[in-house]
This record gives sequence, C-alpha cells and structure tokens, in this order.
Amino acid sequence: MKGLILFADGFEDSEGITTRDILLRGKVEVISASLTDTLDVTTSHNLKIKTDILLKDAKLDEYQFIILPGGLKGTNNIASSSLAINAIKYFYETKKGVYAICAAPSILGKLGYLDNKNFTCFKGFEQGINGHYTNEPATRTNEQIITGKSMAYSVDFALMILHELVDEETYQHVLSGIKSL
Repeated sequence: MKGLILFADGFEDSEGITTRDILLRGKVEVISASLTDTLDVTTSHNLKIKTDILLKDAKLDEYQFIILPGGLKGTNNIASSSLAINAIKYFYETKKGVYAICAAPSILGKLGYLDNKNFTCFKGFEQGINGHYTNEPATRTNEQIITGKSMAYSVDFALMILHELVDEETYQHVLSGIKSL
C-alpha cells in the first residue's frame, strides 16, 4: 500500500505531518510530493520540509491514495495548481482513496465529489458545498473519500484512514502505541 501526500507551501503542519506519521506507523508507505519545481516546502508555521518527490514526477498509477492537508494557504496552493487538481481527479476517477482535512475538503466540494454526501471540514469551509456537513472529527464520505475537520482532529483523521488501509491487528497495534490503551 502506497500513497501520496501533497505538501504545498502553507500546509497545516499537524495535518500533514501527523497524518503521515500515523500511516507510517502502520507500515503504509506515504510519499510526500511538492507541487513546485523544488523539493523544499514551507509549512503554515514556517517549518522547512524537504519532500520526497516533485508531484510532476509522480507516476500516479503506482499509488492507491492521495492526502490533502489543509491550512488556508496550502489549500489555496493546491486549488490553484492544475497539476494537483489533475492528480486529485485521477485518484477519484480511478476509484482510489482521496483524503482531505480542514480547508482541503472545499477542493473536493468544488469538484462536485461531495455532492449529496456526508463530509466534515474546518467550520466555514462547508459553505457552497452541496453535501451534508457533519461537524464530526472525521467523516467517511463514501467508499473512497474521508474528510477531517481541523488540525485538532488530525489523529482522528489519520486513524480513520489507517483503519481503511490496514488489517485490524495492525490498526489496533498502532492505536495502542499512540493512545497507551
């Protein structure tokens, strides 16, 4: 199992890094991809990150899912990138996982992927989406989309994705390791 996480300049630190961390703990390979011509990305709180690859070099058919961290600037950078939008469309149209948190579900809403479906996002970004806003920490929209509410719910979002991707034993192992059950 291997997926992409889009690290656009201005992405919300916790939403990207926490999600990637939890999936890696579950032995899910997550490759970070920059939307620009450089591997270097700056988070919403000015943390400098070096991504694994450039999105333009990714062979999308090698991946089973894509993750869109939020953050206002990061979401705007994803939304304004035709490369990123084309990647999102590829994953959706090929019935692969599409996971978005915070402001990023608004991108899926604009594409019509949340029409008449349950979803969550950062309060206020549900405006203009023709779906059913749940206000939950994380929401399974359908068999391929999972949305998360905000940075405070990054762990909930990541765990819902992990539960989708791995067997129950692996999921429980990761859960007990991070929550000290």
